[in-house]
Amino acid sequence: MQGLLIERIKTYFRQVREKMSTFDAYFTRGGELYNEKKYNLAVEFFKIALRQSNAENYAYYNLALAYQQLELDDKALENYKIFLESYPTDQNSLYNVALIHYKRKEFEDAIKYFVESFKYKQDEANVKALAETYMQIGDIEKASELADYIFNSDCNKKYAMLVAKVFEAKEHLANDFSLTQKALDIYLKLLELQPGNFDAALAASVAYSKMGDWENAIIYCNLAIELKPKSYDANSQMGLVLYCSDNMPECIAYYERAMKIKKDYKIHLNLAYAYEKAGKIDDAIQLFKETLTKFNNFPQKEDVRKHVRQLMEKEKVN
Repeated sequence: MQGLLIERIKTYFRQVREKMSTFDAYFTRGGELYNEKKYNLAVEFFKIALRQSNAENYAYYNLALAYQQLELDDKALENYKIFLESYPTDQNSLYNVALIHYKRKEFEDAIKYFVESFKYKQDEANVKALAETYMQIGDIEKASELADYIFNSDCNKKYAMLVAKVFEAKEHLANDFSLTQKALDIYLKLLELQPGNFDAALAASVAYSKMGDWENAIIYCNLAIELKPKSYDANSQMGLVLYCSDNMPECIAYYERAMKIKKDYKIHLNLAYAYEKAGKIDDAIQLFKETLTKFNNFPQKEDVRKHVRQLMEKEKVN
């Protein structure tokens, strides 16, 4: 009887070893295929590995990663969540689940998993992701707290633009120009590190515009245009700065250049108002009318219609 029991125990452990060696073989091959970016094949090998030994729950993480690379988000989430049942504090899985929810615009769920992930790893990438999600749902205060965290940890240039945008968003809500200055400091610091950073140059110009410093606004907008001469945003920003500086000939030239790059109702209106300010009333009326005809719905439509009537009446009187 004792000999039979010992034999059964040996058989059991032999079967376990065989299963494990089979699991290891398929799991290892799945990992190799994943590294070769053959994600479909990797999925199949990870699935076979799991069938060999369901106890090896860590394989669900690898399967989820492969599904995520294939953009099969539902299957990725399903496998991450099975994995998290066994490893609830795994920061990478929590972070990846949050990213999938963020991508699907499920921001409340994204925040839940980002916050959980943040408990186990407080790096700037994690903070950035959480700050962006708070921005998406309009919670500027919480985004600002996280922006301060990044800013005070020496504001890695990789995340500087996000931090500055958070400060600008908060300034817009609070009407607090000290936050625009804070954002501007980041843009200028970023330009010291990366002189060819178009986004930082353009953002610096916009920040100087908000502060009424037209000279510096022009300097940084010129830098942005040197970096990207065919940028609609940079050319229209230069037009705006020159409009506010009363340099109408150059303002019109930049607005006309922006309109050649992209035609939308905003540039039509800006150029029409520039014509009007420069005394080119016929050109202004014509462009206002063209805007009303070309663009069916824009916020100022009724105001523009009324303004055109007033301009036409003035022209009749004159």
